[in-house]
Amino acid sequence: MKTILSLTAALVLLIACDHYGNYASLLNPTVAEFIQNEYPGASIRSVEYDDNGLCEVEIKHESIVKDVYFDVEHCWVYTTWDVRNIKLPSAVKDAVAAKYPGFWIDDADFIVRADKSYYKIDLERGEMEHTVYVSQNGEPVN
Repeated sequence: MKTILSLTAALVLLIACDHYGNYASLLNPTVAEFIQNEYPGASIRSVEYDDNGLCEVEIKHESIVKDVYFDVEHCWVYTTWDVRNIKLPSAVKDAVAAKYPGFWIDDADFIVRADKSYYKIDLERGEMEHTVYVSQNGEPVN
């Protein structure tokens, strides 16, 4: 019995190690090429597919963890990553503070799409929460 448990444990470790860090093999070649071209030197940390076929690839690029999304046809949709409040541009912080006095920034993400880039800012004031979208120069984004 002890031998069977040891063999089972070894097999589980082999299976787990086989794909550890080897997420590129799970990607469609078009997706892998896009990541290689747009985010040179990035390491792939995970790959997930949702029920609608959207593929989320988590990468680490230039010391930043980014989520890169692709549709069912393997076309890039957008990329997003967390931004610390201290790293937000002054124009963004000033615009948010002016329009939402008394709110504080709970979370900030930078989103890059083919047609625009902007910040998604989650605000809080007591029990109230609000999400706003702001360009790099502080202008509202629709």
